[in-house]
Order: sequence, then structure tokens, then C-alpha cells
Amino acid sequence: MKKKILKTFAILIIVMTFGWIGSLFFGRYLTPILIRSDFFAKMGIFKNDDKSTTIINKTERVLVRESDSVTEVSSNAIYAVVDVFSFSVEAEDKNVKKVLTVDEEEKFQQGKSGAGTILTNDGLIVTSRFNIIEEEAEYKILTYGGNILEAKLLGVDDFTDLAFLKAEGSNLTTMPMADSSAVNFGKRVIMIGEISGLQKIYLSDGVLSGFDEKFSLTGTEVASSEKLQGVLRVDSVGGRDYAGGPIINYSGELLGINMFASRGGENQFFQIPINVVKDLMQKISENRLDKTARLGIYYLSLDPYYKILKDLKIDRGALIYSATGKQGLAIIDKSPAEKAGLKIDDIIISIDGNEIDSAHPLSNFISQYEKDSTAVLKVLRGDEELELTVEF
Repeated sequence: MKKKILKTFAILIIVMTFGWIGSLFFGRYLTPILIRSDFFAKMGIFKNDDKSTTIINKTERVLVRESDSVTEVSSNAIYAVVDVFSFSVEAEDKNVKKVLTVDEEEKFQQGKSGAGTILTNDGLIVTSRFNIIEEEAEYKILTYGGNILEAKLLGVDDFTDLAFLKAEGSNLTTMPMADSSAVNFGKRVIMIGEISGLQKIYLSDGVLSGFDEKFSLTGTEVASSEKLQGVLRVDSVGGRDYAGGPIINYSGELLGINMFASRGGENQFFQIPINVVKDLMQKISENRLDKTARLGIYYLSLDPYYKILKDLKIDRGALIYSATGKQGLAIIDKSPAEKAGLKIDDIIISIDGNEIDSAHPLSNFISQYEKDSTAVLKVLRGDEELELTVEF
């Protein structure tokens, strides 16, 4: 008898539980659906239920992926990114074909390759000089669309380490060029590179963190009068596959050219501003790329930090410098600087009236002059201020 009572009680509990679950499901989920049915609405069965039912308006959740935005913004720019191949003139045709195949296992030992950026629709292309063979070489361009174009080397700019080629093509895809002197730092940008020979594009976005006015292409704090000083910096770390490729803003405008260098065991990734490239394009059009002046010194760009550190009288200018303190390591033998009478520890204050400071470095002024031209340097030597004429 006792077992029968327990069994009956258990069945009652189970029935009540399923009844409660059913009621909950019907009232909360099924009823709102039936209410909106034309068939049941006409019958009026759920007329009272409708008054006690809360209907939440459907809201569509839109998920915006940053990667999708990067792809969309760069959809045109990727067609302006190419592979630049260079090979020695002694290379056999079969080796040339190897480097242009889409076979990841093929190795081309007699040539070099890297990303390049199309600057004009008639085939002017820029890349890093470290992506090519400069002497006694032939060149081919592999476009993103898979076309192979013949090309010739127009020249290499020692000041920026950029190389310029002319491809035999027309109506090639290009990007609008921004004004790199008016960029907004803190904005997101996109860097584009390419895996050589595979027609695979690298896309990486980051924040344009600033203009590094102290960075010299020498790779050290000691700058050279023949190397660019001042580059763009992005908080994202790139690699060799990006060198020669473009950096663009979210309007699809070209901001600069990615560069990669390994100096002193440290990998350095930076961007050369597009305004510098524009100046070089003008030189190329006037056949003046190889006519840039040289001064022949190593220097420190002075600022308040160096003024205190070295107990100097001023906090601007270019201090002719060598860590060893030797004249021959600070001023190149038989250079225009030596012939003009410059000495180690001299501070060059201005050139033709243009004052030198960390934002306006000496090397960038020198790059505007040509061989066989002259300039007047204002120099601080100890307590004495001098004017020296230099003949480039």
C-alpha cells in the first residue's frame, strides 16, 4: 500500500512538472506566434492573451569586421602592387621562367625579387633598392592580374634607397597620392606587400603613430648628409614582403612606400613619405636623379637633449660628429665638406639662410642641391660664428 502511494505521488510530480514546462513554452514562445497568425486572429482565441504578451521589436545586429573594411579599402590599391624581378644577364631563360611560376618550391638563385608600387599609369614603378640587382641585370614586372611586363631600370636614388623602373605598359592601375606633410597621426592606415612570385597579397593595418624626424637611413643616431632623415612610423610591425609596397589611408590614398632594413642585428620597418617620392618623380622626369649634391659629413641633429648631454651653447643645427672624435671619420676625405674647411665639432646652423633643426635636417636640405652648385653655410665653431662657401 505504501509503495502504491509513493508511485502515485511520483507520477503526479512528473505530470505537474511537464505541465508547468508546457505552459511556460506555450505562453512565452508559441502564443506570440499564434497571435500574429491571421487564422487564429480571426477566431479571437488569443484576444486576452495578446493584452498580456510583451512583443519585443526585432533589432538586426550588424557585425562590422575591421578586416572586411581593410579588404574593401584596398580593393583598388592591390592592383597597383606588383612583383619586381631582376636577374643577371647571364641567367638562362629557364631560370627566368622559374622565378615567374606560381610554384612555392621553385628557387631562383640568380636573381632577386620584391614588391613594387605603380606610380603612373604609363608604367613608372618604385621599389626598394634591396629588392633588385642594380648592375648588369634585366627586369620583369608581374602584375596582380598575372601579366608579365618587360621593364628597365631608370635609376637608384642613394638618398632614399628607392629604385625606379619603367614598365612597358599602359593604363595601369594607380592610386591617388596624398600630401604626406598634412597627414593626421593616430589614424588607421593599411600596408600592402606581396609574396614574390605567388601573386599573394599581404594586408596589414595599423595606426600611423607619427613622423620620426630623428630616424636616418644610416640606421643609427649619427646621420649622414647623403641619407634621408625623417620617416613615417606605424605601430604595426612589417617584414621584407612589405618593402617596396604602399602604405595607404582609409580613403585609398598613397601615403608612402614601405621600407625594411636590418642594421646592427635589429629589424627596422618604416615608410618613406610620398612627398619625398613626388620630388624624386620630378627629378626623373627631368633626368636629374643622379645629379643630387653630396656634402660628405656625419652629424647629430641637435635638440635640447643633446644640448644638455654635450654641454652645447645651442639646441639646434647639425653637429659634425664621430664617436671616436676623429676628423677622418666625421668628414669624408676629399669631400666638398673637407674642401670648404669644415671640421669635427662644428655646428652647421643654416644653409643659404634656411635654419637647420630636428624638423628641418641638414641632409634634406642638401638633397635639394645638385652637383656643381654652391651654398653658404653658417657655422658655429666654439664661440665663433663663420660663413663658409661649399661647392658641391
